[in-house]
Amino acid sequence: MTEVADLVDAIVDQDFATAAPMFKDILGTRMNDALDQEKINVADQMFNGAEAELDDDDPDLEDIESAIDELDDDDEDQYEMDFEEDDEQ
Repeated sequence: MTEVADLVDAIVDQDFATAAPMFKDILGTRMNDALDQEKINVADQMFNGAEAELDDDDPDLEDIESAIDELDDDDEDQYEMDFEEDDEQ
Protein backbone atom coordinates (compact mmCIF):
# COMPACT_ATOMS: atom_id res chain seq x y z
CA MET A 1 0.00 0.00 0.00
CA THR A 2 2.99 2.30 0.13
CA GLU A 3 2.58 2.80 -3.63
CA VAL A 4 -0.87 4.28 -3.07
CA ALA A 5 0.37 6.45 -0.22
CA ASP A 6 3.22 7.70 -2.42
CA LEU A 7 0.72 8.44 -5.20
CA VAL A 8 -1.51 10.40 -2.83
CA ASP A 9 1.49 12.32 -1.51
CA ALA A 10 2.55 13.21 -5.06
CA ILE A 11 -0.97 14.41 -5.89
CA VAL A 12 -1.21 16.46 -2.69
CA ASP A 13 2.17 18.02 -3.53
CA GLN A 14 0.81 18.67 -7.05
CA ASP A 15 3.74 16.71 -8.50
CA PHE A 16 1.71 15.38 -11.40
CA ALA A 17 4.79 14.46 -13.43
CA THR A 18 5.57 11.86 -10.76
CA ALA A 19 1.94 10.97 -9.98
CA ALA A 20 0.91 10.13 -13.55
CA PRO A 21 3.34 7.25 -14.14
CA MET A 22 2.76 5.99 -10.59
CA PHE A 23 -0.98 5.90 -11.23
CA LYS A 24 -0.45 4.13 -14.54
CA ASP A 25 1.77 1.50 -12.90
CA ILE A 26 -0.64 0.87 -10.02
CA LEU A 27 -3.62 0.64 -12.34
CA GLY A 28 -1.73 -1.65 -14.74
CA THR A 29 -0.70 -3.97 -11.94
CA ARG A 30 -4.24 -4.23 -10.61
CA MET A 31 -5.66 -4.80 -14.10
CA ASN A 32 -3.12 -7.55 -14.78
CA ASP A 33 -3.88 -9.19 -11.42
CA ALA A 34 -7.61 -9.14 -12.17
CA LEU A 35 -7.05 -10.49 -15.67
CA ASP A 36 -4.83 -13.30 -14.37
CA GLN A 37 -7.48 -14.24 -11.80
CA GLU A 38 -10.17 -14.30 -14.48
CA LYS A 39 -7.97 -16.52 -16.67
CA ILE A 40 -7.64 -18.94 -13.75
CA ASN A 41 -11.42 -18.94 -13.22
CA VAL A 42 -12.13 -19.61 -16.92
CA ALA A 43 -9.56 -22.39 -17.07
CA ASP A 44 -11.06 -23.93 -13.94
CA GLN A 45 -14.50 -23.86 -15.56
CA MET A 46 -13.24 -25.35 -18.83
CA PHE A 47 -10.99 -28.08 -17.52
CA ASN A 48 -12.37 -28.87 -14.06
CA GLY A 49 -16.08 -28.28 -14.62
CA ALA A 50 -16.24 -25.56 -11.99
CA GLU A 51 -19.38 -23.46 -11.82
CA ALA A 52 -19.18 -19.90 -13.10
CA GLU A 53 -19.06 -17.35 -10.33
CA LEU A 54 -21.48 -14.47 -10.73
CA ASP A 55 -20.69 -11.08 -9.28
CA ASP A 56 -23.32 -9.31 -7.24
CA ASP A 57 -23.27 -6.66 -9.97
CA ASP A 58 -24.25 -9.16 -12.68
CA PRO A 59 -27.90 -8.81 -13.61
CA ASP A 60 -30.20 -11.76 -13.10
CA LEU A 61 -32.94 -12.82 -15.51
CA GLU A 62 -35.55 -10.75 -13.69
CA ASP A 63 -33.43 -7.59 -14.02
CA ILE A 64 -32.95 -8.21 -17.74
CA GLU A 65 -36.67 -8.82 -18.36
CA SER A 66 -37.58 -5.69 -16.40
CA ALA A 67 -35.12 -3.60 -18.45
CA ILE A 68 -36.56 -4.98 -21.70
CA ASP A 69 -40.11 -4.17 -20.55
CA GLU A 70 -39.01 -0.65 -19.65
CA LEU A 71 -37.45 -0.17 -23.09
CA ASP A 72 -40.61 -1.45 -24.75
CA ASP A 73 -42.71 1.01 -22.72
CA ASP A 74 -40.38 3.88 -23.70
CA ASP A 75 -40.66 2.91 -27.38
CA GLU A 76 -44.47 2.88 -27.16
CA ASP A 77 -44.49 6.31 -25.49
CA GLN A 78 -42.17 7.70 -28.17
CA TYR A 79 -44.35 6.24 -30.94
CA GLU A 80 -47.45 7.84 -29.42
CA MET A 81 -45.70 11.24 -29.18
CA ASP A 82 -44.52 10.98 -32.80
CA PHE A 83 -48.03 10.02 -33.91
CA GLU A 84 -49.57 12.98 -32.05
CA GLU A 85 -47.07 15.39 -33.62
CA ASP A 86 -47.94 14.09 -37.09
CA ASP A 87 -51.66 14.63 -36.41
CA GLU A 88 -51.07 18.24 -35.41
CA GLN A 89 -49.33 19.09 -38.67
